[in-house]
Amino acid sequence: MLSLQSFVLLDDVKTAGLYKLPNGVTSKDYQKNKLIIKFKKNPIEADYKQINQQLLSSNKAIIITSAMSVFKQTSTLTDQQSIDIVGLNRIYEVDFESDLHIENVISEILKNSNIEYAEPSFVYHTFADPNDTGFAIGRQNYLQQVKALEAWNIQPNANEVVIAIVDSGSDLQHEDLANNIHYNLNDPINGIDDDGDGYIDNYMGWDFVGATAEKIIEDNNPDIPADSLDHGVHVSGLASAVTNNNIGIASIAQNAKLMILKTGADNSSSSIYKGYEGIVYAANHGAKIINCSWGGPGGGAYGQDVINYAVSKGCLVVVAAGNKGTDELFYPAAYSGAFAVANLQSNDVKSVSSSYGYHVAIAAPGSGIYSTLNNNQYGYKSGTSMATPIVASAAALVLAKNPALTGFQVGEILRLSTDDIYSNIPENANFNNKIGSGRLNVFKALQATQSPAIRYQKISIEDASNGALAAGDTLNYYFDLKNVLMTTNNIEVTLTTNNPNVKIISGVKNTGNFSTLETKILGPFKIFVNPNTPENTTILFKLGYSNTSVNYNASEFFTSNVNLDYQNITVNQLYTTITSNGRVGYSSANAHNGLGVLYKDFSTLYEGSLMIGVSNTQVSNNVRSNNGGTDNDFKKIKGVARIQNTLAAYEGVAQFNDTLSTKPIGLSVINKQIAFKTKPDDKYVIVEYEVINNNKTALNNVYVGLFTDWDVDESSRNILKYDENNKLSYVYATTPLTPYVGVKLLSNNANPLFYPMSYQVATDLLYDGSFTVAEKYQTLTSGIKATSLGGETGLDVMCVVGNGPYNILPNKSIKIAFAIIAGDNLDDITQSALAAQTKYIEQKIVLESGFSISQNYPNPAKKQTNVNINLPEDGLTTLEIFDNLGKRVKTVFEDDLKKGIYTYSMDLSNMKTGIYFYRCTLNDKEQIKKMIVVE
Repeated sequence: MLSLQSFVLLDDVKTAGLYKLPNGVTSKDYQKNKLIIKFKKNPIEADYKQINQQLLSSNKAIIITSAMSVFKQTSTLTDQQSIDIVGLNRIYEVDFESDLHIENVISEILKNSNIEYAEPSFVYHTFADPNDTGFAIGRQNYLQQVKALEAWNIQPNANEVVIAIVDSGSDLQHEDLANNIHYNLNDPINGIDDDGDGYIDNYMGWDFVGATAEKIIEDNNPDIPADSLDHGVHVSGLASAVTNNNIGIASIAQNAKLMILKTGADNSSSSIYKGYEGIVYAANHGAKIINCSWGGPGGGAYGQDVINYAVSKGCLVVVAAGNKGTDELFYPAAYSGAFAVANLQSNDVKSVSSSYGYHVAIAAPGSGIYSTLNNNQYGYKSGTSMATPIVASAAALVLAKNPALTGFQVGEILRLSTDDIYSNIPENANFNNKIGSGRLNVFKALQATQSPAIRYQKISIEDASNGALAAGDTLNYYFDLKNVLMTTNNIEVTLTTNNPNVKIISGVKNTGNFSTLETKILGPFKIFVNPNTPENTTILFKLGYSNTSVNYNASEFFTSNVNLDYQNITVNQLYTTITSNGRVGYSSANAHNGLGVLYKDFSTLYEGSLMIGVSNTQVSNNVRSNNGGTDNDFKKIKGVARIQNTLAAYEGVAQFNDTLSTKPIGLSVINKQIAFKTKPDDKYVIVEYEVINNNKTALNNVYVGLFTDWDVDESSRNILKYDENNKLSYVYATTPLTPYVGVKLLSNNANPLFYPMSYQVATDLLYDGSFTVAEKYQTLTSGIKATSLGGETGLDVMCVVGNGPYNILPNKSIKIAFAIIAGDNLDDITQSALAAQTKYIEQKIVLESGFSISQNYPNPAKKQTNVNINLPEDGLTTLEIFDNLGKRVKTVFEDDLKKGIYTYSMDLSNMKTGIYFYRCTLNDKEQIKKMIVVE
């Protein structure tokens, strides 16, 4: 209760006509542009007009924009009478606009005789800072850095929101964690799968690996057995240590429940073997916030599918950006939909070790962070692994305040509520937009007003060069955009770049009305690729989103390579790249410009290239050579183009010659790669080379091989073997849970060859670090040199697979084909090898059967029908329809087409019932079929 003296002092201030803020009050202690005003009598509209009139006439720039009663009408007459007596019904919260200091604003308002008092709308702070020891003695200053103390005044705890900790396990009995462990009450420990989820007694989480990765035995105990495995314990404490318990540390979420999912082995302190399985488990068991303080360079379809699934289940997957100190991609951080976190020092400067890139969502403190360790211990750790659970903890707090939101929406609120770490921190200048939208500010996030949040989901590109995005082309970019938050109108989307190799012709579009969680396809944004653009040029684009009416302004970045001499093939479980220069997996040396060979997030190939030799002084190739250099004998004639093939999910073709060689053989090569989507053909890609003799004389003793340098997991622990019966070279690692990869020779028209190599063997021809032309010819002509390399422990292995010799007449050619294969084990790749052999024979029969068209289907046809066309050569092709009198009804198409298999749909909607004929011509060839049309 206020004392009489207080009343007197207040009245004195008013009488004096000058309002002063109480001692110690700063702008942090009251809300901007908001006052609490009490009228002497119940106000009417005329009172507001009078006050505004007075303020305007006093030449003071003060305008009252709104006023609302602080206390609403009560349900009982007695309560309302009490309110009226005290005068609470005359107290209003008033919003105003003014450039004056708040003391001057209040002083002006108090001049009005109808005002009893006016004062700021004060912000008060609790006196109960966390009493946890680590916080009290200043070991958790990062909590102040991210404004956690202010945030707790809005949302004191996470209200037991569940955070999944997908990590090395945790200490479930830790004094500062035990009360926050999540328990699955639907499946108590009784030896029965009570909840029917496939996990017996997963009462306190799950262990996906067990004691060793070599022999995985899952169990229901994610508790760690040794201090060396305490990474997950440290992460757990940052995500949700029990707070205000007079011990240990405080956490932002305070009481979020920790779903502990152990995805590493008891005998490995740093390896995560089943992280993606842990993410799926968490998503299926109700965790909206999933913390993943781990990652690696391997990124493929599997991990992206898992992230997509978790997001579809309403989860926010918070992941560590990595500790490599570079912008090299780190997974799962670089996956679309993942919420990647960079590591800051206590002064908001990027940590030297923190990875960065345009995919990073946000930054948070991660250097010298104090948290829980095993056996009731505490200590410091640093890295993006620490920054990540701090963000996850903040996400839980925001979700507790807004429980109807999805996790992904929570992430967007965090992203839009950060503090600037770029403009005033010179040390971060070189990382502009590469360490996220800014530094985490959980206080801002809890105060966030409704806003749209636009994120692109997919980018599609149309070009005139069948996927090459060639120099001189005009490209059409289309964006699948999703509005994650508030419904809005007329978001302006702008596409910009500073790269001079492209010119944006059409770069601004408007979304129109854009509802919450709606996805719209916006485009085309037209980009012209300058004619002199170098091959494989990477263009950095910025997508800007703005709407001034709702004060929304955001952006995101993406890169797009143009004028490609390669195309990525991603239609089945094995990802790889076709090039225009004889290389496989990568267009450039040192594993650049391409995917290599990816399988289930394992990057397995370092180098691959065609080698063609006729003597120990003439071997045309693009393989490594001497002193770290590379031979670059092949020159692009025609860049990679995707062609239609109804029997395959992808077919690409390119052409090159060996004119860049110092001693050219006089060859040109047509390179074709074919991939299939469905089993049993979804784990290999067929690679075919048609070698053409451009000389006026025959070429004799020609050998053709494919050089591959495989790096499965740890490269020095690889074992290489050769299956002579199946002509299959394959590699696997001694480390567990890693794939098998290999190359199968599909051609049977010459003697097979296999030559294993490793620079780690003293007698090996690569031991001196060079790979000469003579040595390359040796690998091509030695037949089956050996059938294994690497022993029991493994080596860094390479090999050449192929066959020969061939004799090629002038202007004639030979074809050599391989299958690049990946699988889970030897049996898996062997079955794929057999399937590839069968499929290659089928494709070859179809393509070499000559010019043909299929019977249309359906037949009889109504409104539309389809026809398959096999073109054994390039040429001008037409497809026309005639009636039964021979009169041409329509031309379906007329175009220059490449050799291949095509499917066309014929529109019959304006044709009457009757018998018709369709004719296809290729150069001087002709095929005619009859069809029936019904209305």
